[in-house]
Amino acid sequence: MSGQATLDMIYEEVKKVSERLSLMEEVIEEIIIKNFPEVKLSEEEISEIKTSIKEMKEGECVTLEALKGA
Repeated sequence: MSGQATLDMIYEEVKKVSERLSLMEEVIEEIIIKNFPEVKLSEEEISEIKTSIKEMKEGECVTLEALKGA
């Protein structure tokens, strides 16, 4: 087995994990937005959730310290 084959195998595994993570993010988004109808959200709250999801998908993050202060 050559070094390149090993790198290709690692790349494919990382790609699979990334795809699974994307699917999990989509499921979480569906649960939050569609499966909690008893929770009434304002248009502003829905917009904030959608913005947060978009930022997550783009790789933006915050520190735990920032979250604690929110």
